[in-house]
Amino acid sequence: MVRQKSFHKNKNIFTSYILKIVMVMLLIIAVWKKDWLWVFGCILGILLSMVPSALKRNYNITLPWVLDLLIALALFLHIGGGVLNAYHIIPGYDTITHFVSSVFVAFLAFVVIYILDEYWEGLHMDKYAMAFVVVVTTMAMGVVWEFNEWATDLIFGTNEQWGLNDTMKDLLVDTIAGVVMGLAGVSLMKRGSLKDMTKDFGEQVNFNIIQRHRK
Repeated sequence: MVRQKSFHKNKNIFTSYILKIVMVMLLIIAVWKKDWLWVFGCILGILLSMVPSALKRNYNITLPWVLDLLIALALFLHIGGGVLNAYHIIPGYDTITHFVSSVFVAFLAFVVIYILDEYWEGLHMDKYAMAFVVVVTTMAMGVVWEFNEWATDLIFGTNEQWGLNDTMKDLLVDTIAGVVMGLAGVSLMKRGSLKDMTKDFGEQVNFNIIQRHRK
């Protein structure tokens, strides 16, 4: 069972690296197309995808492999949608990217709250309260993203927002993703899977951040 879990973990880490390599290829395509807005987007996405590696190298903090994979997948889908025009070519592509991105935000929120509840004396929350905060956080980040699209359209003359119905649909998808992840998080906590998944990360955060701050 341990060997099977290790294989599954390594396979998903490998998938994450493949997605990062593909993002570099998308950067080359964007440069070739002279699409400078997406050149910037690709560079930013690649840098963000390297955050897990930077945390491990500089602070000895290892993110759960699920977070690493979700970061790479969400960035890959967004960058690929822009560089390859998949947002306009593939029906429902925008919905998929919003759902995956919101699942990442929701899972990250659940992991952070859970670790603080486990290791920090200043927070004690019921698992259902955690789920509620996760849903609200995911909805809030969805609103922030819509503001980002609106600002991008104003500044660069793009067409990121396709009207009121599209904006409301995106916010609904964000909410659904938050609810799904909230319920999944509660289930993972009941089974003890979330504790196993975040054990190393939680201990590292406790040692490198919480305990040092307490001193």
